[in-house]
Amino acid sequence: AAYDYLCTTPPFSKWNLPDSEDVIFKVGGDPNTRGWYKRVGHRHTITVSKNVIGHTASLMLVMAHEIIHVHEEHVKACGRGEHSAAFKRWATEVCHYHGFDPKLF
Repeated sequence: AAYDYLCTTPPFSKWNLPDSEDVIFKVGGDPNTRGWYKRVGHRHTITVSKNVIGHTASLMLVMAHEIIHVHEEHVKACGRGEHSAAFKRWATEVCHYHGFDPKLF
């Protein structure tokens, strides 16, 4: 539901993101990582850690962050590092629209 909601809002609504039915959502238990994105074959997977995320506001921030990774992969803009220059530009835009703290993002 968090993914679907964010996909209806700017800037995500302009990105032609995969439908939520084409994304696998998991709950993980990593105590050190809020969330992570992985692509396996043609499937996008977003995992959120139950040990780090405990509030809706935190979930929305993490989901928005991971959606940028989905978009980055979808448009083949992945860089060498975990967060490419394109990722950082998109993150700035997302934080502006949604009021997320860029230092936490």
